Amino acid sequence: MMVLGTTTEDYLTQVIDGLGSGAVLFLIASGLTLIFGALRVINFAQGGLFLIGAYLTYSFQNELGFSNAMFWVVVLLASIAVALCGLGLEVGFFRPIYKRNVLTQLLVTFGFAFVITGLIRLEITGGGTSTKGPPPFLSGHVNFGLQTVTYTKFFDMGMAIAVAVGLWALMYRTGLGRMIRAAVSDPQLLALSGVNVRLLYTGVFMIGAFLAGIAGGLFTFEGGIQPTNGDIIIDAFIVVVLGGLGSIKGAFIAAMLVGVFEGLGTLWLPEANIAIVYAILVVVLAIRPQGLFGARTA
Repeated sequence: MMVLGTTTEDYLTQVIDGLGSGAVLFLIASGLTLIFGALRVINFAQGGLFLIGAYLTYSFQNELGFSNAMFWVVVLLASIAVALCGLGLEVGFFRPIYKRNVLTQLLVTFGFAFVITGLIRLEITGGGTSTKGPPPFLSGHVNFGLQTVTYTKFFDMGMAIAVAVGLWALMYRTGLGRMIRAAVSDPQLLALSGVNVRLLYTGVFMIGAFLAGIAGGLFTFEGGIQPTNGDIIIDAFIVVVLGGLGSIKGAFIAAMLVGVFEGLGTLWLPEANIAIVYAILVVVLAIRPQGLFGARTA
């Protein structure tokens, strides 16, 4: 469908921009998927952890600089700090609710998302702040006719692919992955075999928080941080449901679809582009209630 006044370059630019945005979305959704897959908890606090990652990256930029080499240090430090925040949340607050009903879990995780957003709002005056943007090696762009796509979008896509492959290798090629999958099937039996299931859950939660920190760090490339950026967890939740609860492959494909259709929506329905994503969600769930790659339940 070619909208009047748009060109092939416009469509190509929006698709690539959408893939870049979908890549960041996947990094959040992958942590959300991993935590749900192992712990059966929908962690809406992941949006707050994403926001912490963005804010810490911004803070470390100001303190340490943001050269090509320091970029990796800054993002890694911010992500480790977010993982440690995840450790505190899991041990202190989330561990006691694993066996509670879903409503309790949602209220607790939503509550922490709002608490974190409020604390960040206190730190960021004026409702938002400008960041330094990408490091020098990502400061260029690619031309598509009159349209341009920044290097950061391609870098985000590369990071998403690397994380997807890394998570697949973790889950299906390592002993840790086998334990995580066993914990999903029968945590009591796994505990009887000598595995510390509680420690395993904490490790999974920290990995999910670490991924949220990376996503937050990459998000600072966009040039600013707003306390409302934590609302990206809603899009991440759509991705997880669309791809299939607990499916990393589903989360990756769904994130790219959501990113692309949100991008194309700015050409088709500029005032309501998110409506296209919700329409796709409704159609997919009407046909496959378990999502694109979710497991069927009896």
